[in-house]
Amino acid sequence: MSISVIVPTYNEEKNIEVFLQQLLQHKFNEIIIVDGGSSDQTRQLAKKHTDKIYISSKGRAAQMNFGASRAQGTVFLFLHADTFLPSDAKQEILNGITISKCGKFRDSFEPSNTCLRFYAFFTRFQYFSYGDQAFFMHRQCFDSINGFDENHPFEDIDFYKRLRKIHKPYISLKSVRTSSRRFIKVGVIKQAMIDFLFILMIEFSIPHKHIKKVKKYLYSDIR
Repeated sequence: MSISVIVPTYNEEKNIEVFLQQLLQHKFNEIIIVDGGSSDQTRQLAKKHTDKIYISSKGRAAQMNFGASRAQGTVFLFLHADTFLPSDAKQEILNGITISKCGKFRDSFEPSNTCLRFYAFFTRFQYFSYGDQAFFMHRQCFDSINGFDENHPFEDIDFYKRLRKIHKPYISLKSVRTSSRRFIKVGVIKQAMIDFLFILMIEFSIPHKHIKKVKKYLYSDIR
């Protein structure tokens, strides 16, 4: 099975080269960068490492859907530009696809502390699932739920919730390493409480417009 890696980017010039250098070591079949209109050097730096670079409307859901529409692989791996895979990620993905057609990795954070390790512990469960965990799935699985909802304020949580309705995703025993910059900026405990609040709102099917209002109030830099 061929694997297409789809990476949504926006102003990632500080991370993109190190990220791509590490990603290339896994020898995936293709790496697709979908930029949301960066105002920095993200695209120019990425061109040093891959020629599959596209520009789409800003927003991770739109960017990932666009990348999927251009992908040639039978398996999609959606990866954030501040997330690094374990050394045997390719084989782990193929194992997961064989078992369940879709899956994710556990998460870990760098730099880390006790609170972040406690937070990361819950990513081994189906209920706590975020885009940072490198979702992967067979192309047919992605198509069957019509990709990411571009109107949903939390496309990753919504996507995984819909995915769970048709399959029981494989959860790897391996962990990806994600930058803890979001937690450092907001505060670990505060960010964890915010995440939990939004999970509850989505699980209880609170209308999008209300979730968006809360998100706009709590986040100063909405993607």
